[in-house]
Amino acid sequence: MITVLILIILGLCILAGYYRGVIFSAVSLGLTLLSFFLALLMIPVVKEPVRKNESLYNSLLYYFEGFEAVSKTSVEMIHDPITSLDSEAVDEVVTNAALPLPLGSAVSKNIRREAYAPRGITTLGDYFNQTIVDVVLNILSLLFLFVLFRVMFGFILRMIDYSRRGLPALKRFDPLFSCGIGFLHGVLLLYIFFLVSPILLQVVPRLGRELVGSPLSGFFYRMNPFMWLIPTT
Repeated sequence: MITVLILIILGLCILAGYYRGVIFSAVSLGLTLLSFFLALLMIPVVKEPVRKNESLYNSLLYYFEGFEAVSKTSVEMIHDPITSLDSEAVDEVVTNAALPLPLGSAVSKNIRREAYAPRGITTLGDYFNQTIVDVVLNILSLLFLFVLFRVMFGFILRMIDYSRRGLPALKRFDPLFSCGIGFLHGVLLLYIFFLVSPILLQVVPRLGRELVGSPLSGFFYRMNPFMWLIPTT
């Protein structure tokens, strides 16, 4: 089912590229990229108010229960200071936790650079907990801002296109290039959509596994270059 939906989305993007032409499709693709990177830069604008709301933030820490990931190795390690652990021990705990991408690497990165030391967070369990919540908030903030920026830029592009009675068309090879750009745009949108996968895998594992279970959907999850751009704190 997910594979069929992915193919439908790619097909619609190719058709949209065909009907809109190279110039419109290329500008639209550029605006999608611009929206993503603007959203990435402005994550703190959405995230920080949530972090400063102590009751809400503490509820998230309680809900995600990163401590359970540590207990898969040893319950006693939950309260161990990260400074008492060597690289092999950290790798073992992270591996046993089997967290979704990119949560595992984010936890490992934060532990190795003691990212939460300025906030007085020192134990292994707290590092798992804080990292999971922060990455989830970063992803949600990114997706919210991306949709906001993309809708705004899309409205502006359509206004310009309407006022000019259509953007210029390249007569030769226009259908071929526009379909190709439409396909690339579809791939880009799917990469961005599948950023929600780690959240579903962590919160609703069954639904998350269904989402990334097919070879095609698994590709957009495991080979997603945008996944590694998500801030870890």
